Amino acid sequence: MDEFGPLEVRPYPGKDWRKEKKTKRLPADYTRTHGVRHLFAAYDLKSDKLYGHNRKQKTSRDFLTFLQVLRRRYHRSQRFYLVLDNFSIHKTV
Repeated sequence: MDEFGPLEVRPYPGKDWRKEKKTKRLPADYTRTHGVRHLFAAYDLKSDKLYGHNRKQKTSRDFLTFLQVLRRRYHRSQRFYLVLDNFSIHKTV
Protein backbone atom coordinates (compact mmCIF):
# COMPACT_ATOMS: atom_id res chain seq x y z
CA MET A 1 0.00 0.00 0.00
CA ASP A 2 1.25 3.49 -0.74
CA GLU A 3 0.11 7.07 -0.45
CA PHE A 4 1.34 9.46 -3.05
CA GLY A 5 1.24 13.12 -2.16
CA PRO A 6 1.87 16.16 -4.31
CA LEU A 7 4.72 15.63 -6.75
CA GLU A 8 7.08 18.54 -7.10
CA VAL A 9 9.40 18.45 -10.08
CA ARG A 10 12.27 20.71 -9.20
CA PRO A 11 15.73 20.40 -10.76
CA TYR A 12 18.65 21.13 -8.44
CA PRO A 13 21.92 22.44 -9.88
CA GLY A 14 25.01 20.27 -9.43
CA LYS A 15 23.12 17.05 -8.67
CA ASP A 16 24.08 15.12 -11.78
CA TRP A 17 27.13 13.58 -13.46
CA ARG A 18 28.26 16.80 -15.13
CA LYS A 19 30.62 19.33 -13.63
CA GLU A 20 28.90 21.74 -11.31
CA LYS A 21 28.05 25.01 -12.99
CA LYS A 22 25.13 27.35 -13.31
CA THR A 23 22.29 25.52 -15.01
CA LYS A 24 20.31 26.95 -17.88
CA ARG A 25 17.09 25.46 -16.50
CA LEU A 26 14.65 27.27 -14.25
CA PRO A 27 13.06 25.60 -11.21
CA ALA A 28 9.57 24.26 -11.83
CA ASP A 29 7.91 26.50 -9.26
CA TYR A 30 4.21 27.13 -9.64
CA THR A 31 1.25 27.98 -7.47
CA ARG A 32 -1.33 25.31 -6.87
CA THR A 33 -4.43 27.44 -7.36
CA HIS A 34 -6.78 24.45 -7.43
CA GLY A 35 -5.12 22.60 -4.55
CA VAL A 36 -3.59 19.13 -4.61
CA ARG A 37 -4.98 15.60 -4.52
CA HIS A 38 -3.59 12.65 -2.58
CA LEU A 39 -3.66 9.06 -3.79
CA PHE A 40 -4.18 6.16 -1.39
CA ALA A 41 -3.30 2.99 -3.29
CA ALA A 42 -2.95 -0.74 -2.66
CA TYR A 43 -1.58 -3.41 -4.99
CA ASP A 44 -3.04 -6.92 -4.94
CA LEU A 45 -0.28 -9.39 -5.84
CA LYS A 46 -2.62 -12.32 -6.42
CA SER A 47 -4.99 -10.62 -8.87
CA ASP A 48 -2.33 -8.20 -10.22
CA LYS A 49 -4.63 -5.20 -9.67
CA LEU A 50 -4.06 -1.76 -8.25
CA TYR A 51 -6.79 -0.14 -6.14
CA GLY A 52 -6.72 3.56 -5.42
CA HIS A 53 -8.71 6.41 -3.92
CA ASN A 54 -8.14 10.13 -4.47
CA ARG A 55 -8.68 12.46 -1.55
CA LYS A 56 -8.38 16.20 -1.01
CA GLN A 57 -6.56 15.68 2.29
CA LYS A 58 -4.22 13.08 3.69
CA THR A 59 -5.50 12.68 7.24
CA SER A 60 -5.68 9.69 9.54
CA ARG A 61 -9.47 9.61 9.08
CA ASP A 62 -9.05 9.36 5.28
CA PHE A 63 -6.44 6.66 5.75
CA LEU A 64 -8.72 4.60 8.03
CA THR A 65 -11.59 4.99 5.56
CA PHE A 66 -9.34 3.62 2.82
CA LEU A 67 -8.40 0.65 5.03
CA GLN A 68 -12.09 -0.08 5.61
CA VAL A 69 -12.72 -0.03 1.86
CA LEU A 70 -9.81 -2.44 1.40
CA ARG A 71 -11.17 -4.78 4.07
CA ARG A 72 -14.57 -4.90 2.32
CA ARG A 73 -12.90 -6.13 -0.89
CA TYR A 74 -12.04 -9.46 0.72
CA HIS A 75 -14.04 -12.08 2.59
CA ARG A 76 -13.74 -11.94 6.39
CA SER A 77 -11.99 -15.31 6.51
CA GLN A 78 -9.37 -14.15 4.04
CA ARG A 79 -6.21 -12.64 5.51
CA PHE A 80 -4.31 -9.83 3.85
CA TYR A 81 -1.07 -8.09 4.78
CA LEU A 82 -0.22 -4.41 4.67
CA VAL A 83 3.22 -2.87 4.42
CA LEU A 84 3.24 0.68 5.82
CA ASP A 85 6.01 3.21 6.01
CA ASN A 86 6.71 5.39 9.04
CA PHE A 87 4.37 8.22 8.04
CA SER A 88 2.70 10.16 10.88
CA ILE A 89 -0.93 9.37 9.91
CA HIS A 90 -0.19 5.65 10.34
CA LYS A 91 0.52 6.27 14.02
CA THR A 92 -2.55 8.40 14.82
CA VAL A 93 -5.05 6.77 17.13
